[in-house]
Amino acid sequence: MAIAAIIFAFSWLLRFNDPGGAYAGLTDDHFFYLVRGWQILFGDLPVRDFVDHGAPLFYYVGAAVQWLGGRGTLPEIVFCVTALSVGAAATYWLAARASGSRMLGVAAALFQILLEPRFYNYPKILVYVVAIPALWAFADRPTLQRSFWIALVTVIGSLFRHDHGVFVALSMAALLIFMKSVGWRDRARHACLYALMVIALLSPYVLFVQMNGGMTAYLKEAYAWAERDRERAPVKWPGLMDNPDGISGDARHGDVLTRPVAVIRDNRIAWLYYLEIAVPFLALGLMGLASSAGRQGWPNAAAKISTVAVMGIVLNAGFLRGPLGARLADPSVPHAILLAWIVAATVRMVRGGSAALQPPAAKFPRVTASGVGLVVLALVTLLAVTLSHDLRRRLDKARLLDGPSKAVDRAGDIAKAFASTWPLERWTEHNSPRAMDLTFYLRDCTRPADRVFVAPYLPQVIALSQRAFAGGHADLRPGFFRSTGAQKLTIERIRRQSVPIVVLAGGEGHEGFRGSFPLIIAYLDEQYLPAGERILDGNLTLAFFVSKSVSPVRRYEPLDLPCFR
Repeated sequence: MAIAAIIFAFSWLLRFNDPGGAYAGLTDDHFFYLVRGWQILFGDLPVRDFVDHGAPLFYYVGAAVQWLGGRGTLPEIVFCVTALSVGAAATYWLAARASGSRMLGVAAALFQILLEPRFYNYPKILVYVVAIPALWAFADRPTLQRSFWIALVTVIGSLFRHDHGVFVALSMAALLIFMKSVGWRDRARHACLYALMVIALLSPYVLFVQMNGGMTAYLKEAYAWAERDRERAPVKWPGLMDNPDGISGDARHGDVLTRPVAVIRDNRIAWLYYLEIAVPFLALGLMGLASSAGRQGWPNAAAKISTVAVMGIVLNAGFLRGPLGARLADPSVPHAILLAWIVAATVRMVRGGSAALQPPAAKFPRVTASGVGLVVLALVTLLAVTLSHDLRRRLDKARLLDGPSKAVDRAGDIAKAFASTWPLERWTEHNSPRAMDLTFYLRDCTRPADRVFVAPYLPQVIALSQRAFAGGHADLRPGFFRSTGAQKLTIERIRRQSVPIVVLAGGEGHEGFRGSFPLIIAYLDEQYLPAGERILDGNLTLAFFVSKSVSPVRRYEPLDLPCFR
């Protein structure tokens, strides 16, 4: 417990003391989920009143954090940092359990921490640090009660994001296949009971969706959105030696030792990507070589580690896509556990000789152990080189190099800095992102009861302006929700709402919007007047439209646009 507490504290101070987000401590992508959670505070519900991108529980948690902790970004930062730190401590325990070594458990937790999961990706950590021990417990004693807990995790995970439920279910299926202590008839029975419990637990949500638009339409739109999103950010196989940002000075002019290290660090995202792809397969390969699954004395070790390896493969396929730098930490739970187990199993092979190997590898213990040892040593070295990049600066920014008291003082300063998100003038500066100009306009020129329709991807603008979004969309980009039914629903919602200002993409992007949403454009042309285009951030062109049914009361001077308040 003491080690887990230290890991929690280290992770918490490292992340909280350097939140890094440009918008009151959060990134713009964080607001993609958060603005939908805050929409609940205006009385709307996902599916019924606004588009649910398949993460309803995420929205409700975001709303609950605001309700309990107060309005602003600080409660969200505290919650997310705490959730990620709990995940790191749990990863330590799971890795130590799998490897039989607390030291390797600590190393596994550091691996996850240094990958720096995005704040809003805490479910990608928490779901799996809960699912894995539930699966392991079922492997040891496959009872209905333990199957129920896995079903519960599956459903909760699916409500955070639907694919989490699929990934946990696939892991359960893999475990049932790997459990040699149970006959196939019993495995089929457990599979059926598990599926029935998942269906029963999900039925209230399914019923709610059915009553608010229908499950068929919901799944159709959700699938279309997911497909379009994958097309927008595909996986591009990165080169190991072709860093697009250029080669550092150490890589160009370093000595025989520093140059290779610098080259690897310059291309660390590519190296980490391929290492993460390789780890589950390496674990499965070692499983075929090591006797007692490399973990003598741990019941059902082979089924447990094999299931985690399958989970790692599934999460790699589901999570690793562009931009890779932001997603490498997403499948880190199974990878951290597998890395700890791989190192421990390799050490046992080297020390144990033929007794630690399965036939036919046992006939060549030195060759096998040496080969595996070299591969794992290279793996560990590459991880150490890549993860240590910029580490000193990160520790220094968090004041962790100055001792615990200074780090705690820094946490207090961060809390004070973000204690009040509003008024925005308290923390914005002249060098703040110019998207904030739009935030000020929406805040100052609409009434609190008004809604705003902002089609470009600017979720932070809507959230920080303290306005509800209109039409059921916090953003509406070309290619998404373009079906006739989806467009009609958007128009129907806008008709019922007070929406004095509409913001669309300007310039060339405006034609793309018109082509994707002809029905919405026809409605806007009928009900709104163009107010001109403005360029923010040097390259963000926005087109403004104002309602014909409401008369402006003044001009908003910073943007020279009509103001309704």
